Amino acid sequence: MISGTLAKRYARALIELAPSQMQRDRYLKDLESLSTAMQTPVEGSSLGKMLDAGHLSIDKRKGIAGAVCRKLGVDATVTKFVALLVKRNRAGGMVLIARHYRDLADEAAGRVRATVKSATPLSPDAVNRLSASLKQATGKQVILESQVDPSLIGGLVTSIGSYTLDRSVRASLTRLRTNLHNHS
Repeated sequence: MISGTLAKRYARALIELAPSQMQRDRYLKDLESLSTAMQTPVEGSSLGKMLDAGHLSIDKRKGIAGAVCRKLGVDATVTKFVALLVKRNRAGGMVLIARHYRDLADEAAGRVRATVKSATPLSPDAVNRLSASLKQATGKQVILESQVDPSLIGGLVTSIGSYTLDRSVRASLTRLRTNLHNHS
C-alpha cells in the first residue's frame, strides 16, 4: 500500500498529462474502472496485491495489468501509468490514487461532490432543488449522491467537502437530550 502523500503525487502527475477537461474526465473514468478491478478477489487476495507481489516477475505483472487495461478499454496514457505503478510495486495503491485524482479533476472542472442522507428516498425534484441550492451556495457544479439511512428518523444530513450539516430528527433528539441533562 502507498501513503496518501505519494498517492497525491501520482494523481497530480497523471492529471498534468491530460491536455483537456474531456481527457481528465476520461482518465477519471478509467481510474475508477481500474480501482474496481484492483479490488477484485483473485486467488484469495486482490488483483492490486497480486500486481504488487514479488513472486511474479515484473514482465508477468505488466502483462496482467496490460490485459486488464485492454479488457476495460483504458486509454493508452493510463495504461502506461498503470505499467509504471506495477514496475514500482504500487498498483495496490490504485484506489487511493483514483480518489485523489478525482478530487483534482473535480477541482479543475469547478465541481464539488456532496452527499445527502435521508430516512427515506428523496424525490428527483427534491434532489434537484437541493443540488441547485448547493450550487448557488458553492458557486460550483454539484455532483450529489443521495443515500438512505433509516436511523435518521427524518430530516437530512448533507456533507460537502469537510462540511456537514445535520438537520436530522436523530440529531435534534440528541441535542434535546444533551440540553435536558445540562439543565437538570
